[in-house]
Amino acid sequence: MAPSGPRSDRGRWGLLALVTGAHTLGAVSVLAVAPLAPLLLEDLHLTRAQVGLFLPAIYLGGVVMSLPAGWLTDRFGARLTLAAGQCVTGALVALAAEADRLSLMLVCLFVGGLGWAVVNPATGRTILERFPPRERGFAMGIKQTGLTLGGIAASLTLPAVALAYGWRVALTVAAFASLAAAAGGFALMPRDRARHGAGVAEPARFSELGRFLGNRSLLVLLASGLALGMAQASVLAYLALFARERLGLTVVAAGGLLALVQAGGTGSRLAWGIISDRFFGGRRRPCVIINSVIGGASYLVFASAVALPLPVVGAVAVVAGAGAFGWVGLFLALAAEVGGHRYAGLLTGVAVSFAWSGVLLGPPLFGALLQATGTYGVPWLVLALLAFAAAIALAGIRPLVKRE
Repeated sequence: MAPSGPRSDRGRWGLLALVTGAHTLGAVSVLAVAPLAPLLLEDLHLTRAQVGLFLPAIYLGGVVMSLPAGWLTDRFGARLTLAAGQCVTGALVALAAEADRLSLMLVCLFVGGLGWAVVNPATGRTILERFPPRERGFAMGIKQTGLTLGGIAASLTLPAVALAYGWRVALTVAAFASLAAAAGGFALMPRDRARHGAGVAEPARFSELGRFLGNRSLLVLLASGLALGMAQASVLAYLALFARERLGLTVVAAGGLLALVQAGGTGSRLAWGIISDRFFGGRRRPCVIINSVIGGASYLVFASAVALPLPVVGAVAVVAGAGAFGWVGLFLALAAEVGGHRYAGLLTGVAVSFAWSGVLLGPPLFGALLQATGTYGVPWLVLALLAFAAAIALAGIRPLVKRE
């Protein structure tokens, strides 16, 4: 919370808009491979399982860097850390666009993911410092819409750019979004308040993590983030290809369906933030449970062999997006609140490492099941089971913070 008190901190909403914009532009870069998947499949002569490696390559870098990113945020502040990370992401996604073979492209995406790792700890710490608990869920939900808004922008624009000029040009255009976010954030974000003034607590140390990791409820929360991350990443990685091959849509229309998924996620993140703050007294866990059940139900619809009219498919896509993306802001807010101000960056880094580990596991598992069975029904069913399992596990733990 800001030292001057939340009600006098009038600049917090402008800062929220700034970090949300930075998150959005960065997401355009890292999610660009999702709507371009059908073109990458054809041009690089990939298998369906190999298509599932692009997002995990990015998020592997994120997982490797997530704990150091939390520490760097606590040590150097959000402004510098966020700008440096976005620069790394933009530069390496641009290099990936020039790669002449799959292995080199994956290496570039991995290094770009090292920079992407700082986004959640840096922006999450900013919100924890500037917003009181009863506004924090809504603020985190707004900030987390950056991922889905960036995904929408990428899905609606990049396939058309790729069809006109080639996927390499489209990926290069996406890379410049991160560079723009870096420049804007560094120029406009204030210096980290936690680095100034008397009585500031010493930054958290890695050695202090043990005091939290002995908490069974926290471990269940982290494991649920892993499972839900697997589902979210699989939806991102394979929805466009599913729409192209199973539903018979064009590349541009498949990108539009992916945009609907992310529009549902955007609305869900905003809605759950408001619901959590106003109707659950700041409690995050019940909302994550409900959201998980919604996601699981929508994946069952995709798993079925029932032919649906296109408008119904679009509606299911919106609901699936709500289930796949809506939980993240609540999950990160709860993890940050478990540690309080001093440990916010570090515990957010831990939470991100679990959620992003799900990104490493989900698409390859989905792709392997698709390759082995020749049908989309089995992998969609597995995603539904993961979502339901997370909901059941979260319902059985003790409260993580006092207000729960």
